[in-house]
Amino acid sequence: MSSRIRSIVEALAGTVVLAAAIAWLSGGCNERIGSGRVEAPADAAPAQTSAARGERGPVVEWASGSVESARRTAVASRILARIESIAVAAGSDVSAGDLLVRLDARDADARQREIGEALRGARASAERARTERDRARELLGKGVGSQQALDRAERELRVANAEADRLMQSASEAAAAVSYAEIRSPVSGRVVDRLAEPGDTAVPGRPLLRIYDPSVLRVEVPVRESLAVGLRVGEPLPVEIPALDARMTGVIDEIVPFAEPGARTLLVKVRLPADPRLFAGMFARAAIPAGEVERVIVPRAAVERVGQLAFVRVKGADERIERRLVTTGSSVGDAEIEVLSGLVANEQVAVGAN
Repeated sequence: MSSRIRSIVEALAGTVVLAAAIAWLSGGCNERIGSGRVEAPADAAPAQTSAARGERGPVVEWASGSVESARRTAVASRILARIESIAVAAGSDVSAGDLLVRLDARDADARQREIGEALRGARASAERARTERDRARELLGKGVGSQQALDRAERELRVANAEADRLMQSASEAAAAVSYAEIRSPVSGRVVDRLAEPGDTAVPGRPLLRIYDPSVLRVEVPVRESLAVGLRVGEPLPVEIPALDARMTGVIDEIVPFAEPGARTLLVKVRLPADPRLFAGMFARAAIPAGEVERVIVPRAAVERVGQLAFVRVKGADERIERRLVTTGSSVGDAEIEVLSGLVANEQVAVGAN
C-alpha cells in the first residue's frame, strides 16, 4: 500500500473515532427519557402509601411591612443656638430626664443677667413711687398737700409696678431659655437616629435625635381594603420576622381609617410580644385571613426534594409508581404539607424510602 493510500485510511479512521467520541459524550448512545412523568423501576415499590387528603381550609394573604414602635419621639431644640455637645449615639438606651444635647448658652445667660439688673432697678423705682404715694396721702390728710399730687403719685406707682411685673415675666422667659440649653430626654427608650453633630446650629422645631420605646413594638402593614374591612381591633394575627427566622402571634392594635387612594390599602398595626431580638425597622410579614379554599394535604415524608424542585411518587390504578413534580405550599402542623399543584385529592402517594 502506497504512503498516499495509508494517509487517506488513517485520516478516515481518525474521523470515525472522533465522531464516536462526540456521540458518546452527548448521550447519543444512551436511552433518552422525555420530560413529564417518569415511571419508577419495578423494584422501587414503596413500603406503604397514603391518600392525598383534600380539605377545605382557611387561606391567608401575607402582607409585608416593618417593625415600628408605638411611641416614637423626635427631640428638637426650642431655641436657636450652636450645639456644644451630644451625649448619645444611635443605639444608646436613655431614661427620661437624661441629658442628651448641650447648647451654647452664653447669649441666654447674658440676657438673663441683663433682665435681672433691669428688674432690680424697676423694683427700686416701684418702692420709691410707693413711698411718694404714702407721703402725698399723709400730707393731704394734714391739709398741707393736694389731691392732684396724690393722684400723680398713685399713677407713678402703678406705672412702676407694671414695669416691674413686665420685667419679672421677661426674667422667667430668660431663665427658661437658659434651661433650654440643656436638652433632656422626655421619655425612656432607645436612640434610633442622630441627626446633628457638635458645631451645628440647632433650629427650633428641627429634630436633632429620634427616640423609640423598644417595649411597645408593632408591625405596620398595608392591607388590601377588601381584606382590611374584615379585620377587627384585638384580633390575633400570625407574624413572621424573616431575619430572626421567627414566627409569633400579634394582636391588632389599630386600623387606620383611611385608604391610600393609589394602592387601595389600609394601614394595620399589629402589636408584638416583647422580644429583645426585635428592632425597629425590621422587615416583617403578617398573615391576613383571605377566606377558605380547597387544599390537598400529604405527609411531609412523601415529598422528595431535589434542589429547588419537589417530587412525590404516585401510585396509579395499574399499581405502577410514577415520579411527579409538584408545587408545595405552607406546612400543616409538623408532619404534613400543602400541595398547590401537580396532585389531586385521594391519589395514593408513596411514603417512606425510595
